Amino acid sequence: MPKDNKDELFYWVDEDDNVLGSVRREEANSNPQKIHRAVQIVLINEKNQTLMQKRSLGKDSFPGFWTVSASGHVDYGEESDLTAQRELEEEIGLRGVMLEYKGKHILHMKNETEFEFLYLGRTDQTPSTLDKNEVSEVAWIDLNKLPQFIKDDKVTPAAIETYRALGYLD
Repeated sequence: MPKDNKDELFYWVDEDDNVLGSVRREEANSNPQKIHRAVQIVLINEKNQTLMQKRSLGKDSFPGFWTVSASGHVDYGEESDLTAQRELEEEIGLRGVMLEYKGKHILHMKNETEFEFLYLGRTDQTPSTLDKNEVSEVAWIDLNKLPQFIKDDKVTPAAIETYRALGYLD
């Protein structure tokens, strides 16, 4: 997929995740009053490592930052479970990974507000097919070294809050 489509439609929701209508990507990513849905997927392997991806420099938000294994906005008319599977396949080429829904929370950022649907999966597969428009690289990070990794590198606020919500950060 080329650069992010500013006309994509997302769910527009209130602070209780009730659907109010739809909102275009461009407005959702620039107006914190337009709360919209997103998924955050964290993959863990048998070595107690998490797969992180570095966002491509072409992304409209947080280009070049590290984030969770896969993430993305929930398209208007799509369920979050399907979004999570779609994003895993589109961004890092992984199919058939069983994902467990772990809850949701609201994330207030400077330019946008998202209702984050959190998913956890287990796999030992290292992705070899990356969508270079979305992801520049991936790396397995030891969970016990995750706090230091976050201090040493640029990591998205959504990723930090997702790892915190899943109990991997204090």
